[in-house]
Amino acid sequence: MTHIVATAGPACSSPEVLADLLKAGVDVFRLTASKTPVAQLVTLAEGVRELAAGLGLPVELVLDLPGAKQRLTNDDYLDLAGVIELVLRFDGGPSEVSGALPVLGVAGLRPGDPLPQEGDLVVIGDGEDALRVVGHDAGSCTAVPLTTGVIGIRRGLSFPGIRRAGDAQELTDHDIAGLRAMAGTPFDAVVLSFAESADLVERARAVLRESVGGASLPAVVAKIETAAGAAAADEVARAADGILLGRGDLLLDTGPVEFHAACRRVLDAGRTAGRPVVVGTQLLTSLAAGWLPHRSELAAVSELLAEGVAGLMLAEETAGFADPVRAVTLLSGLRDRYAPATARTALFPSRP
Repeated sequence: MTHIVATAGPACSSPEVLADLLKAGVDVFRLTASKTPVAQLVTLAEGVRELAAGLGLPVELVLDLPGAKQRLTNDDYLDLAGVIELVLRFDGGPSEVSGALPVLGVAGLRPGDPLPQEGDLVVIGDGEDALRVVGHDAGSCTAVPLTTGVIGIRRGLSFPGIRRAGDAQELTDHDIAGLRAMAGTPFDAVVLSFAESADLVERARAVLRESVGGASLPAVVAKIETAAGAAAADEVARAADGILLGRGDLLLDTGPVEFHAACRRVLDAGRTAGRPVVVGTQLLTSLAAGWLPHRSELAAVSELLAEGVAGLMLAEETAGFADPVRAVTLLSGLRDRYAPATARTALFPSRP
């Protein structure tokens, strides 16, 4: 069966909405550690598990570790409509988005990393918004918005020369702390972002073995979201317990022309290795602005369901949209039509 994976976030933070999502068809909840401390996510996971048990519904819980990615530091949304100019500050300090000249801090850069130069394009998130740099100073730059969307909380960003998140293939301190905190938690699986090698998967599994003692290991899911990760998809799939195809960052890395070929390599690698592949990012995002989804989204999602992918992951659709249940209800209806459920099995079984 194709599992429906929902990303937890502000839009589904209440028990009532979480319960409605479970009843609408959510099989798996993804909790992201890029914006919330792991200890807080453990508490949320325990609550979801208890809620699902009370409803008599099965649910799997996945902790998504962020990896080494440069991110904005804003804790509030920034509506670009009406913003003429803003400042990007690269010292990792806090953002201030409410003033006449909004300031967005950027964290994750190392000393010596290149900064954007005048004329460079800065892409925010998964490509929803873009800025053009019009001036730069030591440690900061001034930019003008090229779009009028709303910049979400702690979104990633990309610009020419930026260090690729997968380059080092090292577990960050934050990721290691998250792996060590898995023991005794309700999480069934842990996601490694920007996976480009089997070695990264094995090193994460070694940390887990050390932290859980003799208990069963949670599944290790490799998120493939770079061109290098797609090229190494065969070896990554053989090492991991599952694959998450992160299409947002993948598009930023491959560019539009090579994007589909990279996705195809990942899907084929998962099938060859006999590993479940979850496809994520921007499946039904047009529901945020319109009543009917875009026809291209409907076609793409229906094709993935007909192909029999193991899971489809909603991100902003459940984490940030005004009506997350609507997105899940639609996806569940598409699943019933194009991938009728067989006997339910775990998406990510634990390892001995």
